[in-house]
Amino acid sequence: MVKRPKITIVSGEISGDQYAATLASNIKKLNPEIEITGIGGKKLTSTGIRIIAENKLSGAFGFSSVIKNFRSHLKFFNTCLKAIKNECPDLIVFIDNPGFNLSLAKKLVDFRKIYYIPPKIWAHNYQRIFLIRHLFEAVIVIFPFEKQIYEKENVPAYYFGHPVIDLIPGEISNENFFSEIGSNKDAFIIGIFPGSRQEEIKYILPLLVMAASRVKKIYSEATFVVSCADEQLYSDIKTILEQYGEHWYIWKKSPHVLAKNSKISLCASGTMNLEIALCGTPMIVFYRLSRFNYLIAKLIVKLNYVSPVNIICGKKVVEEFIQNVNWQKFQRVFSQLICESGEVRKKQMAQFKNIRQILGQANVSEKIADFIIKRV
Repeated sequence: MVKRPKITIVSGEISGDQYAATLASNIKKLNPEIEITGIGGKKLTSTGIRIIAENKLSGAFGFSSVIKNFRSHLKFFNTCLKAIKNECPDLIVFIDNPGFNLSLAKKLVDFRKIYYIPPKIWAHNYQRIFLIRHLFEAVIVIFPFEKQIYEKENVPAYYFGHPVIDLIPGEISNENFFSEIGSNKDAFIIGIFPGSRQEEIKYILPLLVMAASRVKKIYSEATFVVSCADEQLYSDIKTILEQYGEHWYIWKKSPHVLAKNSKISLCASGTMNLEIALCGTPMIVFYRLSRFNYLIAKLIVKLNYVSPVNIICGKKVVEEFIQNVNWQKFQRVFSQLICESGEVRKKQMAQFKNIRQILGQANVSEKIADFIIKRV
């Protein structure tokens, strides 16, 4: 009896879990004979592959969270290590989550490994590239400029486009959106996107609420709708809104529907910025950490921008408010962006169209799946 080839996919954070799910689905579609096992969360589980370790720590964010949850992380690490060794896959695909994945990969030296969405060594800790060269047979990058950086150090690197392209449907239906949120179709909707992790909700959502309160003073007709990236975040979002005396609608369905129907979005920095840009909705980006995490990040992270929109474009396309907000500047930027015929809005929208060209054509995840299948 011929042994079926086996791939194990290892994902960590929520965005990585989404990409893991898309990858697994495409591998199944292209070659149903391949056995796929996985370590991940809800999205990966939903594909129907066999989960060998469920990641319940994907909401952890920042250095302090890792320290606080050290025992849980260590226990999960050992569970993953044992599970992978028991499975003995032909190929392991690691996705994002560099702190955890690099540590795990070091314990699996006898296995073939590919890193999909490898560490952003261009932002901090460049020396990791030499460890990656030693541990992995190839990396699959998601920013076009990364390929050259990895190849310069003799790491085989492949770029097929950014998989976020595959998350945005060709047509985004507005059906029932306005009736569900209790507004008419002419409502002045402002989409609030506070992130996909508990720590982001804790530190960034209050900033977005404060920003909204300033908007409300000038645009009293504005209706604010909050995107809830995961059911587990609902109670956290609701609690913070209640603390500020707000009773906004919490949208638990497709964030793209909310983005498409918003005049403007106020959002946490992250992959969702790219998704909002691809929906063609102007945005202002916020980022805040605990004081401890921020001080450490300032010491080790060398970036001119935090939003992936600005990183990909190599210049400031969306305004970023990091840690502390200059509220006068925010109000000025908001007023410029909200003006339909204004130059600031037009320039941002033009750059969003350019981003689509930079990120590549559709079916990125299918191309990556095909590449991985051929390596098994």
